[in-house]
Amino acid sequence: MPDRRSDAAWPSPEEALAALRDGSGEGVRIAVVDSGIDATHPALEGLALADDVAVSSDGMRLVVQEDAGGDVFGHGTAVAGIVHEIAPRATVGSFRALDGENHSRSFIIAECVRQAILRGYHVINCSFGCRGLARHVMDYKEWIDAAYIAGIHVVAAGSNLSDNVREWPAHFPSVIAVGVADCAEAELRYRPGQMVCFAAKGERVRVPWRGGAWRVETGSSFAAPRVAGFVARLLSVYPDLRPDLVKALLRAAAARAGEER
Repeated sequence: MPDRRSDAAWPSPEEALAALRDGSGEGVRIAVVDSGIDATHPALEGLALADDVAVSSDGMRLVVQEDAGGDVFGHGTAVAGIVHEIAPRATVGSFRALDGENHSRSFIIAECVRQAILRGYHVINCSFGCRGLARHVMDYKEWIDAAYIAGIHVVAAGSNLSDNVREWPAHFPSVIAVGVADCAEAELRYRPGQMVCFAAKGERVRVPWRGGAWRVETGSSFAAPRVAGFVARLLSVYPDLRPDLVKALLRAAAARAGEER
């Protein structure tokens, strides 16, 4: 795809809204940093993973495993199912950072993102958050800044406790941070004056799970990939948009859609 740092294409809010409704995600590569993806699930029929990578630590060094073999928890399959539903022609890659208990370490997440950047992904979905100690902030800021400079769009889930609870990476200004709304599946909401300023459907969402199962889940984890899919729709029509421009267009398009409701 073309250099995403270009200012060449600057659609109007109306044009952006049309792309968010009609774009397919074709030509856009989305990295799902999560617990892996069970690509054999019927909900993911037709989706061939571009990468299936697992990052772990042997206690002394990072280990990057290719063809990692699917989902160890189920959460990543749910996220991928939503991405595939919203942007069915986008290319998806799995970067497994979370373990069988849905936990991870900041340095493992950072390596997953580094791998995604090196492999040419355009959107990185982060349906997780690190809350609490300020010392973790710089662990996240380093790769957030690297993605931003490279023109890569990072979408992250906000806290399920409150949008005002600081979690990383959602609380970085360059990130498209997403909270939960009880709304239509194709709806994007903008909430001004908050770090987590976007919201999408995340209430009682039926999602695929590992082993062919289905669940009904609630949380920002399931709202974020919906917005990652919306970003892919927009980029499939306007591929040259930088992260700051995409965030501004999402705000304008969501506000315009709100006026039309």
